[in-house]
Amino acid sequence: MHRRAGGRPHFPPPAAAWPLLLQSPTAMPTPLTLPVEISFRITLDLQSATFYDLQRDIRREARQALLRALRTSLGEVEKALLAAPILCPTCCAPMRSRGRTMRRIVTVFGSLAVRRARYGCAPCGTVRRPLDEWIGLAEGTEYTAAVREQVLYLSADLPYERAADVLRHVAGIGISGRQIQRLLEAESEHIQAAIGPARAEGEEPLRRRFRRAGRDGGTAGAARVLQLRKLKTSGLWEQYWARRFRQEGAVLPEAARRVQGSR
Repeated sequence: MHRRAGGRPHFPPPAAAWPLLLQSPTAMPTPLTLPVEISFRITLDLQSATFYDLQRDIRREARQALLRALRTSLGEVEKALLAAPILCPTCCAPMRSRGRTMRRIVTVFGSLAVRRARYGCAPCGTVRRPLDEWIGLAEGTEYTAAVREQVLYLSADLPYERAADVLRHVAGIGISGRQIQRLLEAESEHIQAAIGPARAEGEEPLRRRFRRAGRDGGTAGAARVLQLRKLKTSGLWEQYWARRFRQEGAVLPEAARRVQGSR
């Protein structure tokens, strides 16, 4: 991390995710136009319904319509990704289709089940799912970066369970307090690399928050929340997440991850 004049950190560009290729194999060379159509109907009983009922029903149906539009758009994106041969990043040879597998992802519009194409390389065993790589979700992760950003923004000031309640009620995102805690644990390494360790300011109010929840305020978990608060109040929140969104595309094929992990 470098510092500009005035003391503000400047985040360096992310390291290349594909050392064997000039660009990510899922990069599309030309713009893709996606026609997105959203429409739905609601039935309203004017004798008994209120304005609140109308707003509630529109919001509920709009979320479902947005999820349908997102599913359709992802299908078009995958078609474009698969238009060219899918190459193995290790052997640089075309890979063979291995059917489709289902995966659940959590988006800002709610939970979405996606059936995505799977490709395999017989000589080296590498497995690629081009749509996963483009979305930027590693194996075992279901929450997109946009969802994690919303979750952690609330968690900087609210207890985990309270933040989960707000997300369910306002955004329709199903998540538990324990899952939020795990998301912060996974993100804390990136946050510390960006802003450094948190100072002790604000530690006592945070300790009280943890004690009210029956937890020890001097734990590593409390330190991670302090770090998150530092990021939120630093003025670098948007810049940090813009960088993290770009890094989401740095998902390596499965065999490539295993090889790198053994080095």
